[in-house]
Amino acid sequence: MPLAFPARLLALSACLIAAAPAMAEQVYEGTAGNARIVVGLDDDGKGGVSGHYFYNATRLDIDLTGTHQGTGLTLTSEITNDHLALTQSGTTLAGTLTTAKGRALPVSLHPATSPRDAPTDLPPKLSLYDTLQISDLSLTPQQSVSLNGKTIRWYREGVTGLRLFRLESGYAPAAMAAINHALARQQWSEVSAFLGCTGSDGGPGSEMSKADTPWLGTHAMSYTWSSSWSCARAAHPDFGTSGHSFDTVSGRELTLDGVLPFGKGPIPKQDSDAWYSYRDKLFAPGLIALLRRHHPEEMKAPKPGDEDDCDYTQSDVWNFPAWSLGPKGLWVGAIFPRVMRPCDSPDWAIIPWSALKQKP
Repeated sequence: MPLAFPARLLALSACLIAAAPAMAEQVYEGTAGNARIVVGLDDDGKGGVSGHYFYNATRLDIDLTGTHQGTGLTLTSEITNDHLALTQSGTTLAGTLTTAKGRALPVSLHPATSPRDAPTDLPPKLSLYDTLQISDLSLTPQQSVSLNGKTIRWYREGVTGLRLFRLESGYAPAAMAAINHALARQQWSEVSAFLGCTGSDGGPGSEMSKADTPWLGTHAMSYTWSSSWSCARAAHPDFGTSGHSFDTVSGRELTLDGVLPFGKGPIPKQDSDAWYSYRDKLFAPGLIALLRRHHPEEMKAPKPGDEDDCDYTQSDVWNFPAWSLGPKGLWVGAIFPRVMRPCDSPDWAIIPWSALKQKP
């Protein structure tokens, strides 16, 4: 999956630029010529400044790096070759943006505030910069579709074109409301990631980003989101798949550890040292044993000398798999090091419902 494109933005305070070892995050909004822009800057406390900005008309991130001396800032974008020369006065920034073609635009910026017109159901802990980046955007309802006796409706965001469904019938209203709230958050998160990945040509760096048709069971539902991207300044292009599954009775999102637990004790708290140890020592070996039982041929180790063959017996490729639920059971997607990424997410890696704690 797109690995949540790196958090960006931190900035500058006029009076403390020279003295502080590092500055708190600041976001500015204003104009460059007649165009509205939002700028986020990160001062490293040693004279270096980095960040990014976007035009409200396009929303895509444009990188910035540069230096400051006293109240002056000089910034350049490697993507567009735009140059910014700004001066701090109180809480504002003013100066000039010079494009790669030599066009000079006056810049006037002031501290940004939370937008009143931000979409509802935003992801939690979204930064001010990212919130401003998706403010004014909206999700347009599209066609409804009947699946397995239930009804969904797709919603499309117009700038990125990203689509995700909502539930309209087939489950209890309270459960559908909770799931739809989570789906809206997930859609806005993908929109934010899309806008945060600009290609080296200045256009979108996301080459593909879409949700697959969901599986709608009686007591659970699931969908996967597939993406590929090539962001400017990233080491290389990449791709990935993520899944989201829900209990359609309670409306809560399911976890892989809840669907497929191993061991007798409680599962350690996610992202704790004990949890990482659990995934390495118990989860991955247990998952491999299940896969060997249900897919013996696919789980055979490559023969000596077959270096290009996928080795699904390696424990570390199953520590943190992608996953989703479907009519046959639990699909798990192995994640390999980059040199073997074509081995990722084999279609056959399904654990039948009979072997799961969660039932269909």
